[in-house]
Amino acid sequence: MQFDLAEAVGLVAGAIGSCAFAPQAWKILKDKSAEDVSFVTYAMICSGAILWAIYGFLRQSPAIILWNVVAVSLAGAVLILKLRLRGR
Repeated sequence: MQFDLAEAVGLVAGAIGSCAFAPQAWKILKDKSAEDVSFVTYAMICSGAILWAIYGFLRQSPAIILWNVVAVSLAGAVLILKLRLRGR
């Protein structure tokens, strides 16, 4: 594995894309409601990010691995909150 400009761009792009899930998780925690959050959408995001992380391992790309693990963590947190706050 070689660190180059492409990997640097991937690290920055991944940080922006993956951290985009944090505001939704924060809003759910603050409002104690996940009523308007689509379970199916976040399940698909998690599934895609898991597959991208696997792809990153196969391609030995730290940017792809790192930020997809972060994306799974944040989107997974939204899914867990959606399930825990169901019916409130």
